[in-house]
Order: sequence, then C-alpha cells, then structure tokens
Amino acid sequence: MEPDTCSNQRPVIQASEILAKIKRGEDVEYDGVIVEGDLDISGLELPTEHVERTAFDKQLELSDNLKLINQQITITNSEIRGIINFSNTLFNKQIKFEGAMFVWEVNFLGAKFGEYAYFGRAKFGGHAYFNGVKFSGYANFGGTKFTELAIFRGVKFDRDAYFIEAKFGQGADFGRDEFGGHTLFIGAEFGRHGDFSETKFGVHTNFEKVGFREDADFRNAKFGWYAGFEEAEFGGYANFERAEFGRSVDFDYDQFRQNLSFKYTKFARPRYQELVCRIAKRKMEDLGNKNDADYYFYREMEAKRIQNGMKGIEQKAHQPSNNIRERMSQFRDRMVQIPSKTKRFLIYDVLEYVFIQRIFGYGVRPFNVAKAWLSVVFFLGVLYWAGAGVVRGNEPLEWYEYFYFSIVTAATPGYAGYTPATGFYTLIAGAQAIFGTFMWAAFIATFARKWQR
Repeated sequence: MEPDTCSNQRPVIQASEILAKIKRGEDVEYDGVIVEGDLDISGLELPTEHVERTAFDKQLELSDNLKLINQQITITNSEIRGIINFSNTLFNKQIKFEGAMFVWEVNFLGAKFGEYAYFGRAKFGGHAYFNGVKFSGYANFGGTKFTELAIFRGVKFDRDAYFIEAKFGQGADFGRDEFGGHTLFIGAEFGRHGDFSETKFGVHTNFEKVGFREDADFRNAKFGWYAGFEEAEFGGYANFERAEFGRSVDFDYDQFRQNLSFKYTKFARPRYQELVCRIAKRKMEDLGNKNDADYYFYREMEAKRIQNGMKGIEQKAHQPSNNIRERMSQFRDRMVQIPSKTKRFLIYDVLEYVFIQRIFGYGVRPFNVAKAWLSVVFFLGVLYWAGAGVVRGNEPLEWYEYFYFSIVTAATPGYAGYTPATGFYTLIAGAQAIFGTFMWAAFIATFARKWQR
C-alpha cells in the first residue's frame, strides 16, 4: 500500500504506524515525510527499567520506571503535526531528528539518551520540555530553532553539548544543568530570558557571539577550565553573582548594554578578577552607581595585591631528574627566589593585606577605619586596666578611667592629669597617639571621598 501524499508531494505517514513499529521493536527510519497524529508512547506497553532518581528529579515528579526503546529512531527533514510525548523513556540506540519540524508541543521529560541524540536544524513550534533529561552520548542542537519556551532544567550532559547558532525565541531555562564535556553556544540567540543559574559547566564553555536580548542569569554557576564570552552581547541584566570561574575567562566592556553584577564572584586566577571587576567598575560609574563602583574597585585592587604577593608567582613544574647537576640547578633556582618571595610575602600578603586592604579598604570603606580605631582603643584600655598602666597622682583609678585614657590618647594626646605608669606604658601611649592621629586623618579622607561622590 502506497503512503498518502500531501499537496507538496511529501508522503504522509500516520503516527500510529510509527508507534506500531516501536511496539514491535523495529527500527524507525523516515526522511522527508509528514507525520500526522500524536507520537505519544504513554499508552504503549513496553518493557521498563527501574532507575534511581535524584532529589531534583523527584521534585519534577519523574517516574522511577523508564520505558525501553531498544531500536534506532530516525525521522529527518520531516514535519510532525502532532504532540510528541517520549517522557520517562530510555533510548538505548541513536535518536535522530535532524531538520525535523515539530508543529506542537514536544515532551522528553525525564528521558535518558544512551547514545547520540541529534536535533540539529530542527524547529520546535511549541514548548519543548527536556527537564531532567540525561544525555549519555553527544547532544547536538546546532542550528535548532525554538519558537516557544525551551526548558532544559536539571539536564545532565555526560559528553559534549552543541547549541551552536541555536535560536531561543521565548528564552530558555538551563538552570541546575550539568555539562560534563565541552559546552558550545557559539552564535546562539536568546530572544528573551536565558537562565543558567546553579549550572555546572565542563572543562570548556564557549558563549562566543551569543546574543541575550533580555536578562542572562548565571547566578551560582560554576565554570570549568575555560569560559569564553568574546563578542557576546547582553541586552538586559547580566547576573553572575556568586558564580565561580576556572583558570580563564573572557569578557569585554562593550558587551554589556545595561546593568550587570559580579558580586561575590570567585576567580581561580586573580588577573581575571582584576579585569572583570574593572569592567564592572566602569559600567557602574557610567550608570551612576557609585556604591557598586566602589565595591568593584575594592575587588580590583584586591586582585592586584594577590598578583603581587606569593599567590601571584607562577609556579614552574619541574620534571623529576636523576641528573645530579640538574637537581642542583633546580635547588639553586629555588634558593635564589627566597628573598624575592619573602619580600613579596611581607609587603603584599601581610602589610598591604592588613593595613591597606582590611583596615583602609583601599579608600572606599571608611567604617573599616572606624572599627579598627575602636578595636585598638578597647584593646589598649583593657591592657592599661590589667597592668595598672595609668596613674593620676596617688589616687586609685576606677576601671572606666583606663578606657577614658585610651580614648583621649587615641583622639588627642591631652591626658588631663593622667600619665602612663612606667616607661613601657609610655611607649604604648605614644604609639597609640601616633596611630590615633593617623587613623582620624584616614577616616576623614575616606569618609569624605565616599559620601561626596
């Protein structure tokens, strides 16, 4: 019996014919056809396999028993005019929908793909549900067009995932995904919101030339060795709060059209922290947000300090050698570096960290100065009291008078009848007077800078 044909001379295949082949365990292979009816396997009696679901899978209410499809399914360059429902299905063979057009909703909720899954150049006319899916083989969505929502939340990609030049018309949800291999979104377009919050990326992630027309959410995302965003455009709010970047990351100032956030973001290498925070600082200054500009300036300077300190020294890996001369040469190289490393440690990891960063806050945290001043006043007040380090004639002093002495010494060297008891306390009081005067000047300078802006 010859298959029906439509007006454009493409054969028309009934979905029931495909479902019957799946039930019989036969391979499904069609090219350039029109499929009429719903491809819904929920009513088929197929063998099942029990799987352990994650806590997130249970939140999605995914079944613990997956229906098994052990044959290959290939429907290419075809139009499928019905609802697709392959939810909670285990595909043990390759699945290929290259160039297919899905007119209505597509549901692969909780499915598992044991081998290669190919959806390249496909078109999804309705919502596409891939929540909780596991791709054990390569997943290819290159050039795919999603007209409505594309939901990939909680998906696990064990190997490479390709979304090169994919188009997400109504946005996409990739939140809480896990990418085990290379992740390529090169040239992809997000018509609306792009959600990658709490997503774990593999060793290599590339968002080069990606366009986010609205918000891009990468909160709490974790990137592997490389994350590339060269020439990507963020049309809305770009949120990278508490994200973690590996050894290399690329951003550029001109990519951000509106607001952005890199607050509490972690960088494996301080030089990328410096570059990204400088970009964020300049953007905040352009937007008139001085508080956030100060925050990013602080983190930029922190990164510079770390690079100048011990952590900024590139450690050269030496191969073990049995040659005594080579081993002695390596030992001499390490010994020669000791003075330089010691200097770096004392200047940048101790002095600059304690005084310039923690106390003075690089000039943008005036209340750090005030807190340091109060801490020293209280500590030395306790010291004066414990050692009876202050006298006023022959009169005994109350406990609060020792703290009064500490306060006036740090504020102004006027003791008002109080004097240090011994030479030791005289030195302490003198040092405190110098410290207090310097801290007051620093507080006034940083406070004025902060609030006059």
